[in-house]
Amino acid sequence: MDPEWALFHLERALWDPVDPRRLGSLAAELQYRVNGEVYRFSSDRTLRQFMKSPTRWCGQLRDPVTGRCFEPSARSPEAYWVGGPYFFESDSTKTVFVEDPHKYEVIRGI
Repeated sequence: MDPEWALFHLERALWDPVDPRRLGSLAAELQYRVNGEVYRFSSDRTLRQFMKSPTRWCGQLRDPVTGRCFEPSARSPEAYWVGGPYFFESDSTKTVFVEDPHKYEVIRGI
């Protein structure tokens, strides 16, 4: 695992991505997954904002098929799988994921 990527995600997991001045909650109802990664929110308001447009707030993601990091946009290919959306670098990696999502899903403990 890339240590810089791991530290980036660890740091991100502790703060509300919509309002980074506040700590995200450990409460299950204030958490949301994108590409299998857990995002924590300080309030229902910031959780709802994030869910409306996750690509605006999530930052860099790792494509579950290729493992490469990329910045998703509102036009990035997307598929919903077990608990949240997955975004992809390309339509081809989305297609591979959808054919066998269990092979590529990312499961992080909450």
